[in-house]
Amino acid sequence: MGEELRGDGWAVATFRVRYAETDAAGIVHHATYLVWFEEGRSALSRLLGLPYAELEREGIDLVLSRVEARYRRPARYDDLIQVWTRADEVRSRMMRFAYRAVRVADGELLAEGVTEHIPVQRASGRPVRLPPRFLTAWSSDVAKARRLKGEFPLPELGAPLRATD
Repeated sequence: MGEELRGDGWAVATFRVRYAETDAAGIVHHATYLVWFEEGRSALSRLLGLPYAELEREGIDLVLSRVEARYRRPARYDDLIQVWTRADEVRSRMMRFAYRAVRVADGELLAEGVTEHIPVQRASGRPVRLPPRFLTAWSSDVAKARRLKGEFPLPELGAPLRATD
């Protein structure tokens, strides 16, 4: 439905839950959140002016090396969802992205997660350095997020779950 790059380093992708993303009980299947994280990452890249397709045209793929997801509340068919995404750490041979999926109607945090990626040369499968313009764009996003830390009023990723969470 829409994409927005905020001044605090977060990209926000907004869309509705599709019927195909739900199980027999009408609740979004857990694996769907990983697809939403991917969409958030793609939106961030587009909004920074460097779509993934450009990286792929150069023969570089971003291989997933780690994924972490914490599910907090269920989403249901036709809920309006926002996926907040930011580059959390960027080095020449590794990127980490943070995600938060939120229901727009009530602001409820549905899921949060992180992914880490390694750039590899498609032809050889060997790790390579990110092209400088990607490294610069994603690094500037990290710098914005660090300068304005606390802008997103939700629990920090990696914090231990408490019985009240």
